[in-house]
Amino acid sequence: MPAKPKKDEKPVICRCVCPYCDVEIIVEDSPFCNVCKVSFGRCASCGAVIMEEKAVKCPSCGKPLK
Repeated sequence: MPAKPKKDEKPVICRCVCPYCDVEIIVEDSPFCNVCKVSFGRCASCGAVIMEEKAVKCPSCGKPLK
């Protein structure tokens, strides 16, 4: 029996929303909200966007933030 063809894998698109104004933010090297003029940090370990200002650990991987 022939092998089944693999499904085309589509890249995961992360759509983040600013917690202050609920507008979609640009997620690049440093996520930024154009409306609020607020920039958000990233986890150094996994690259997840950190939306909370006073976060001490990454909500995605659980490692401490630097």
